[in-house]
Amino acid sequence: MDQVKTIQSYPLVLENFGLAAMSDLFDDWVVYRNLEPVERRLKGLKSARVQLELNITGIPRKLDDAYAQVAMWIFEKAQALRRAQVSELLFIGDTLSGDGKAYQNLYGLSQLPGSCFIGSEKADQEPWYSKDEQTGIFSANRWAHLADWLALEKSQGLKLDKNTVVVMDMDKTAIGARGRNDRAIDSARLKGLYRTVGNVLGDDFDAKLFESHYDTLNHNKYHHVTQDNQDYLAYMCLVLNNGTIDCIDLMASIDNGGIETFRQFVRYVETCIVGGGRVSEAMRQAHTAVHTSVQAGDPTPFKSFRRQEFLATLEHMNNLPDEIPMAERLLREITITQEVRETGLWLRERGCLVICLSDKPDEASAPNHPSLREKLPIHRAQTHAVGVSIAQALAALD
Repeated sequence: MDQVKTIQSYPLVLENFGLAAMSDLFDDWVVYRNLEPVERRLKGLKSARVQLELNITGIPRKLDDAYAQVAMWIFEKAQALRRAQVSELLFIGDTLSGDGKAYQNLYGLSQLPGSCFIGSEKADQEPWYSKDEQTGIFSANRWAHLADWLALEKSQGLKLDKNTVVVMDMDKTAIGARGRNDRAIDSARLKGLYRTVGNVLGDDFDAKLFESHYDTLNHNKYHHVTQDNQDYLAYMCLVLNNGTIDCIDLMASIDNGGIETFRQFVRYVETCIVGGGRVSEAMRQAHTAVHTSVQAGDPTPFKSFRRQEFLATLEHMNNLPDEIPMAERLLREITITQEVRETGLWLRERGCLVICLSDKPDEASAPNHPSLREKLPIHRAQTHAVGVSIAQALAALD
């Protein structure tokens, strides 16, 4: 890929554009990890499994071939509701390994004209972007390069009209822009995690030890067990903090092949608890809930953690006054990415379907528990929009 300096000039002076919500971009066209759309007129995985005759168990993950099949089926059904077709496919995300691969799977399945934008802001570098013509992936170190991306794709023949489906990632793209504001999302997740473990272990919770276990297991070396799944990682650290299993013994079991999957880990914990392990009733209930979900093939088994993450995320949205310094806002508040917001609004005005496809668990995103009924879902909660305006550059494309 050739690195190219930007045509436009975007000084990285971030501004606060006031309050907004992600629903401004995609209404309820939102599909979370369970692949059941928020938009009630739209069917999801349960129907797709039958109509596509999918021979799968559980919920496919974002990089699975079956995920792409279900996603394309959802796009087609959504466009049918809009009396449109799926003729072009755009994807906006923040990671090559995740969003980029997901786009490649969708393209490989559909063979539709399209392109993918991957943004990751690096303020200490000169602005640049590049496009891999083989994969159709456009990478940039400024979110403002979304305007350059659309200018390029439009010049190469994309129509960007009612038959265009624009897939938008949520975490670290639409909100918490990677390289700019992503640490605020991580902070909210950790707050939810610490609350959950504290509720289970009470005064016995050792936060420093938990952090040590988390840092140890959160590496590629253990991904065959954790699957880079925060539910799995969180539950393993809870078990270690409780003392149900010794950390050194666990590492040895993983290294010698005794434990190769998270399912095996949960079964091991089950034998320890059933075999007379001294655990509190709260710990026993937490384990039972996770064990039951894993047996059912649910990729989000630690639901109490995700509900706390949902609450912590809302607490980090629109939680600071307008006059707060920008550096502090980016660290402590989850903000909407203004460049993504303006891009989504511009594409909507052209008639495109803008739909959010997120691997974020539903439990961490919406009030799907009776105790949370009065809360807004994440995509409808307001927070400050922060970034650089590209509205003028987009208007020049019309």
